[in-house]
Amino acid sequence: MKTIQKPMNRMGLMLLIALAVSCGKDNGIEPIASDPCKENPCGNPELCPDQCTSIDTGDAITKDDLTPEGTVTETTNGYLVDGSLTMKTEDETIVFAEADLDVQFNEDGTLKSISGTSEIPAPTNYFEFETPVQADIGFFTGKFLNENRDFEIQLVDERSYFVFAISVGLELKLGANDDPDAYKPLSIEAPVGGHITFIADYTDPMFFFSLGGDALGGNDDNGGNSNGDGNGGNDGNSSHNKLASVSFGASFGSNFMYVPTNPVQGNVVSFQANQVTGGTVSFFKVLEATGMYYQNRGFNADLNFDEPMESNFGANYRAGINGQLDLSMEITSFISFGFPIGSGSAAVVAEASTNDGIVAKAFINGLVDPDLSWWPDFIPLKPDGDLNAYGFVEQTGNFDIGMSGSFVIEMPTGDQGMEGSVRGTPDAFTMEGEVYSGDDVWGASAVFTTNETKCVATTPNNFTDGISETVTSQIDAAIETTEKAIQDLEDAEAQYELELSLRGLRAALPGIIDRAQTAIDDAVAAGLASGRSTINSYLSDNNRILCSDNLSGQIDAVVRGHRNALTRLRNAVSESNDNETTRTELEAALRNLASLDRINRTFSVTIIHGHATFGCGALWTMTASRNVTINETILTSDQKAQLLEAADNVKYIAEADGIRIEAQDILDQLPTVAELEALRDTVEACVQELTNGIGGAGFVYNHDTKAFTHFVIINGEEKEVGSFNIFDKNELIAVSRPEIGDCNANGALNKLLEEAKARTVKNQY
Repeated sequence: MKTIQKPMNRMGLMLLIALAVSCGKDNGIEPIASDPCKENPCGNPELCPDQCTSIDTGDAITKDDLTPEGTVTETTNGYLVDGSLTMKTEDETIVFAEADLDVQFNEDGTLKSISGTSEIPAPTNYFEFETPVQADIGFFTGKFLNENRDFEIQLVDERSYFVFAISVGLELKLGANDDPDAYKPLSIEAPVGGHITFIADYTDPMFFFSLGGDALGGNDDNGGNSNGDGNGGNDGNSSHNKLASVSFGASFGSNFMYVPTNPVQGNVVSFQANQVTGGTVSFFKVLEATGMYYQNRGFNADLNFDEPMESNFGANYRAGINGQLDLSMEITSFISFGFPIGSGSAAVVAEASTNDGIVAKAFINGLVDPDLSWWPDFIPLKPDGDLNAYGFVEQTGNFDIGMSGSFVIEMPTGDQGMEGSVRGTPDAFTMEGEVYSGDDVWGASAVFTTNETKCVATTPNNFTDGISETVTSQIDAAIETTEKAIQDLEDAEAQYELELSLRGLRAALPGIIDRAQTAIDDAVAAGLASGRSTINSYLSDNNRILCSDNLSGQIDAVVRGHRNALTRLRNAVSESNDNETTRTELEAALRNLASLDRINRTFSVTIIHGHATFGCGALWTMTASRNVTINETILTSDQKAQLLEAADNVKYIAEADGIRIEAQDILDQLPTVAELEALRDTVEACVQELTNGIGGAGFVYNHDTKAFTHFVIINGEEKEVGSFNIFDKNELIAVSRPEIGDCNANGALNKLLEEAKARTVKNQY
């Protein structure tokens, strides 16, 4: 045979129907779904055009590799054989005896499907059947089986496999045909109501028994045959009475792929294996794992299903398992400590060691079982949620196992959450993590021994950044008070100046007065023009001449009050002396002018007129009167509103002056900003000395007495102190001050305040 590209090998519709009727998921080969385009597009090109994807199936089996014997009936795409079918591989000849098969080929001559029954050919160099075994047969790609079946192992997508459903018990002789006298007897019983699944790739060669729970085993206590020379055979550990719930297989071409479900980068990685064994495996008395165990060592009669991992590892040995892991660690300074990993992966790597030759190491990674009843409750640390376990176990018995996640540290001041991990080695059980307190990140470490727990808090990287601010907070508050008093005084002075200037109107008043004066002048001019027109009209209508009139005097009388109001306001605004009298006059002048915002007067004009020919002689003069109206806006509505607002705020000038004086008194009784800043610099220097000496804090918890003893670390020396929260910056500073020197900002500040008050009293006298 040669490697070629071929369409995906799927069973034909006849096999689909036969398997769907005869097999279920619980019995090995599952029923295949009825959608041919989903399950077998290559086998149904008419129903599924353009849906077949070609894949490389490795050493493809061709029509030339198969020889039918007996009754052979040709079909459209192959033949039916009632007799036997011989298959030639690169190294051997495989015979499907007592065969009743339907054999189908693709258009390129590669094997497409086989269905029916036959005796199972045993791969050479692996095992022999004690008696021939008849079984249902199918032929599938690894891709199809991986996606549609659950055989506990990952098959190679690109290879094709014979799958047998065996409904009877089996008697096998495990061994290597190179030494036909060395073997191990093995009994496999089909599960009640089901069957054993046997998978084989004769081009590898490869085989795999998928047995399920309680499918492998027997009650034969007498064992199998023995050659009596110690070379395999029955050595008293026969699998006849040892095996249960085990699946196993081998691949000469190492075509079993171990893919860890919980990989550890750089350690637990995928690799190709040539042997798989399902069951429970013990790793160096520390770790026990249950699942499918992959190895890259040969399959032979020495296989021990109870302990499939031997002690003599060769270089480059690899093994792996996915499933449930159980650890049991002997920690010298602590206790015998173990825990279950509900879903995990373990991989064994054998490496050369300069001191010990070949040393095997099992790397693990997985999720700890959520039931934490195994956790030692006498230590003041508890898991708080899911944990991830990782690490390694060495063949020498050495181990280094960690568990990471969220934890709670139990303290007298209250529980404290922590993100981190615990670690177990033969010598110690320890903890490392981080505690988040506000914006600070504290380091947390602990050592757990039989008698006590010692927990240490390491100060945050920015520990010194906030301590000066904390210790000098009173000084900072005093500086803020003084600065506020200065600002209040400045605001009071500005408010006083604002009120004194009638909220900014004083500068605008001359302009308002000038515009009002112009408006009055315009009103006079308009009155004169209107009156003169009225007089002239009267004279013209009566053919008279003007002798005299009082128009100008009447207009002056009308606008006199407005002119006086302007003069009064101008004088009040110009008065710089701020007292109650001047403020009263200013308010009155503002309101007076605001009330005269318009001139709307009608007045009578007296006209003395004479004869058009004889003139204004006494004999010819006469008197008449006519009405004249002046209607003029002196102030706009905005100007009037400004004047009234200013009048309303005149009373606040005195109040603003009082606030200004009071603000000055307050400021006089406070230390200056310069004095306060100098004090803060002094205290900060003390704090710097203090914080440079603090290395952390912690507690010791006695497991027997349940008592906590707290300490601080000053200049590398532990000093016992009273109870406090070791992850609180302020509390740590408070308990540490007496150990170095009291950086007392309060006392110094109080003294400075008293000195400022004394200065004020002295200045008053």
